[in-house]
Amino acid sequence: MAVDTGTTERPRNWLTRPVMGREDAFYLARQHEHYFGCYYESGQTLPHPLAHLLGWTDDEVPLLDAAGYVATYRGVHVGGAVATLNDHEQTLDDLPDGAFDADALVGERNGWFRLNVVDPAWQGRGIGHDLFDARLDWLADHDPDMVFAFGWEREHGRSSRPLFEAHEFVPIQTFDDYYAIGDDARTSCPDCGAWPSNDIECGCPTTLWALDGADLQRIATRQNRPTTSDCYEATHE
Repeated sequence: MAVDTGTTERPRNWLTRPVMGREDAFYLARQHEHYFGCYYESGQTLPHPLAHLLGWTDDEVPLLDAAGYVATYRGVHVGGAVATLNDHEQTLDDLPDGAFDADALVGERNGWFRLNVVDPAWQGRGIGHDLFDARLDWLADHDPDMVFAFGWEREHGRSSRPLFEAHEFVPIQTFDDYYAIGDDARTSCPDCGAWPSNDIECGCPTTLWALDGADLQRIATRQNRPTTSDCYEATHE
């Protein structure tokens, strides 16, 4: 059976909207915990961008701004995504060592695509694409010099690669062990079976993608964007 790429026309029966309070923020935090497991004690704290959205942070971590979106169906969350706007120094800190000149690549104002997730039962309907576009438009309004994202390269199932390619992001470098090293190592991964209860390390590769701010302005105002598959794509906060 062919894989459903999300190109089939289906009724749009969900609502995509900005984060509007605790319920939305903690939904996104629970998704972050499920797929990454980092920086989050369930029900007590929020990853920094989500705390910023609720005004719970004193911004000790440099963050120019943040946005969160959720997709809902009859009040039930079926997907969500986060984007941030960071300065030059914080973006350099977020980038791993690689075969590229990070200082030359990074601008003074840099957008980041963070967590993007769609409930497996709702994949293939265009929700991931919708969340992607919402963040593109939000970032375009904030006029960054560059936009970055880490695309999860999944061995089986949907990948975020078609979504980035369709929106003209350029692949900078693929990292095979990004999620398994350092203090921010990924402790939860449904693909690898890595959970806090075992000693398995996430071995999923990830690709760093970049988009020039001038291209962002052109893409974000496009009337008819291509339809692509839903995806998971994220980076550590």
